[in-house]
Amino acid sequence: FESADTSTNLSPWGLIIGGEELHNNHHAFPSSAKFALRKFEFDIGWALIRVFQTVGLAKVLRVAPTLDVRPNVQLPDADTVKAVLAHRFHVMSDYFRGVIAPTLRDEAANAGIGIKALPRKLRRALGNGGRWLDASSRERLSAVTEKNPRLRTVCEFRARLAALTERNGRNAEALLEALKEWCHEAEATGIRTLAEFAARLKGYRLAGEHA
Repeated sequence: FESADTSTNLSPWGLIIGGEELHNNHHAFPSSAKFALRKFEFDIGWALIRVFQTVGLAKVLRVAPTLDVRPNVQLPDADTVKAVLAHRFHVMSDYFRGVIAPTLRDEAANAGIGIKALPRKLRRALGNGGRWLDASSRERLSAVTEKNPRLRTVCEFRARLAALTERNGRNAEALLEALKEWCHEAEATGIRTLAEFAARLKGYRLAGEHA
């Protein structure tokens, strides 16, 4: 996940140290007793917690909510807002994989200025706005985005979405209106991947909750 720090998952080292192999997952959902969030992930700590729970030596207080995606939702609603806030790091990771990464590939294939020369570190930095780059690297990345309008647009929308997920003091109603505006403007850009992401985002909901 594109979290607010540099935490990473440590597989397979967790097998040796007895847990914390999904350390980045833990930073994305710090209050969850279960670190595994995808079907293919195995959490050693969770397995032990379940064993202790079975014999009455542990009690699970909280696990991360599961993200659900409803099809054909025309506008974001209260369920969307709750899901976006609960899964804000997931949302930003989805944005990188679904919008920024495909845009990078397309722009590079179309002889985008300077994109092919970008090292992997700088390409990945587009997923967090260059948060961890030094000044010279950030300047280089900015120069490339300025010369590639589509890439600049999707990066600008990423920054706006990141600000929304951090809430910035908005109440739920104001956040919902801002999210509606973001989705409308994203779909109006004419950038296919951005429009598809906006359509998917509108359908976000926490599993088990109903509108």
